[in-house]
Amino acid sequence: MKGLVSPTTAAAVFERHHVAVYRYFQRMTRRHDLAQDLTQEVFLRVVRGLEAYREQGLESAWIFRIARNVFLDHRRQVDAAPDTLPQVDEVGADCQNIAAFGLQEALALLSHREREAFVLHETAGLRYAEIAAACETTEESVKSSLRRARFRLRALLSQRLSQSPELRTRGRQS
Repeated sequence: MKGLVSPTTAAAVFERHHVAVYRYFQRMTRRHDLAQDLTQEVFLRVVRGLEAYREQGLESAWIFRIARNVFLDHRRQVDAAPDTLPQVDEVGADCQNIAAFGLQEALALLSHREREAFVLHETAGLRYAEIAAACETTEESVKSSLRRARFRLRALLSQRLSQSPELRTRGRQS
C-alpha cells in the first residue's frame, strides 16, 4: 500500500513524533535552537518522502532514520573542534540542576553510538528493533550499546554526584 500524501497525514505524523524527535536532537546537540532547526528539517524530509513511504508498522523507525541522517549531515558540516561545556557553579546550584547538568555532561562523554542508542531508547521511547532499523544495525548491537551507555552513565553520574559539596552537605542533614 502506497503512503498517503495529504496534509492531514503529514500533520498527523508530525503530531505523533515531533516531541520525541526534538528531544533526540536536544540530547544529541545540547542546543535548543539547533534541535528546533534539525527537527524542522526532519519533517520537511518526511513531507517530501511521504509519497514513497510504505506502511510496515515501523513508522517510528522510519522517522528516526530520517532524524539520524539529518543529524549525521549536520555533524559533517560542523568543524571537528571539540565542543566545550560550561562549568556549573556548584555553590549556588541545587541538587536537581547538578544532576541534570551531570547527565548532559555524561552523555557528551559517551561514544556517538552509545549516546544515540541511549537517547533513542530513553528519550524517544523507541524499542530495540526500531532503534536497530533507524540506525541500520542489529538489535544485539543496540542492546550492547545501551548496556555500555548505562554502565558508563552510572559510573560518571555517581562520581559527579559524590563530588558535589551540596549533595554531601544535604546527605549529612538527612
